Amino acid sequence: MVRFLVIAGLAVAAIIVALSFHQPPMRLMPTPVVFLDGAPNAFAANPNLVRDNSIELFYATNRLPIGPRTNRVYAITPSRDLQMGVATIRIGDETTMWDTIYAMSTNTVEDRRPQLILDNLTELASLSDDGALSPGLRAWLKLIDTAIERSPDKDIIIFVHGANSTVERAAGQAAQLHHFTGQNSVVLLFAWPTAENFLRYSDDIETAFGAAPQLARLIKLLAVNTNARNIDVLTYSAGATVGSDGLALVGREARRPGSPSPRLGEVYHAAPDADFRGFVDDLRDYAKLARRVSVAVNMGDSALRLSQTINRASRAGRPDIAELSPNASRWLLEATTVHGLEIVRVRPENIPALSARSHAFWYDDPWVSSDVLITFLFHLAPADRGLEREEGAQGGELWTFPKDYLDRLPPVMDGLRDKVRSRAKPVAGPKTAIAAGA
Repeated sequence: MVRFLVIAGLAVAAIIVALSFHQPPMRLMPTPVVFLDGAPNAFAANPNLVRDNSIELFYATNRLPIGPRTNRVYAITPSRDLQMGVATIRIGDETTMWDTIYAMSTNTVEDRRPQLILDNLTELASLSDDGALSPGLRAWLKLIDTAIERSPDKDIIIFVHGANSTVERAAGQAAQLHHFTGQNSVVLLFAWPTAENFLRYSDDIETAFGAAPQLARLIKLLAVNTNARNIDVLTYSAGATVGSDGLALVGREARRPGSPSPRLGEVYHAAPDADFRGFVDDLRDYAKLARRVSVAVNMGDSALRLSQTINRASRAGRPDIAELSPNASRWLLEATTVHGLEIVRVRPENIPALSARSHAFWYDDPWVSSDVLITFLFHLAPADRGLEREEGAQGGELWTFPKDYLDRLPPVMDGLRDKVRSRAKPVAGPKTAIAAGA
């Protein structure tokens, strides 16, 4: 009997260790509901649409580089420098055609969604501690300006991934964002070092704070040296620890006399896994600089429930306002009405098929992903996006998806299509960022 228990215990331990390293493949996310009514959509409105199964993204990372620059691999170890380049992600295999991808991206399809595969990372430049612009870095920035010129959306969206994430998985999530904007937005992945093992989650949180200054440097670099109208930031899960701390650094530097404007646009924290008290303190440093700060929360989020237990403090995506000081609480409630802070309460009971414990709702749920896309592309207020206002239990303002959300979308979409058509102007030039710099 003892021998059996020992064997069973070793088997369980082996399974836990194996699962801790498992990274499920990133697949094309469910089609956002804004693409489902059969009318002209963001793809159709893009005059420079690339009709193939490859997606190119810009990236920046403070992971240690390994291998040739034309086919980089990045370790889980932090680097002192910030490396920049272009990532190529493929939807499906070599035989997957654009018509198939378009059908899956504009309809509800029961078939298995194709996988997003990272084909290549081409490193073009690095930013050292002294901040000097090397010829390679200038060339990379020029590629970004070329992409902005070709894009109807003149912002750059920086995507900051969560903990326990490989570069491949993070690139797949960023590629989803670019793809479902109809390729209308320029997206840049900020890949910070994670241990890629959920048993080392605490190490990832520590590394996240170390990555925050690098994100702040990246935002300043783009704000000063590109033609982007605004720098938008989308953080997911523990990426909010990186983003919150990094944006606070940006905000504090912007207050110094003579500092350039960071040109912050939309800041969206999806299921933020960041210490709630620190998150609110950080907001006070940068919220007034941004066009808007959105925080999407699900109070039943099982991943954040576990994180709260590990960190012994509530998370910004599952907050407990009782943890705040009276002064911080007053500021937070006031910010929802006068400082451009929007709290989006994701209520699974109102949204069909959304798990009550969902953590990945920003890309995994067609209602929420639609709202994310509308926010970044059109900068509409919540009521104009079809959301419903609620008053918080202790005051302040919340926004939620009403049960009749689908009935509210058609007039929203009619207005958005008119805006998209007015923006659409073909721009001559090479179809890819790498070709543009060749």
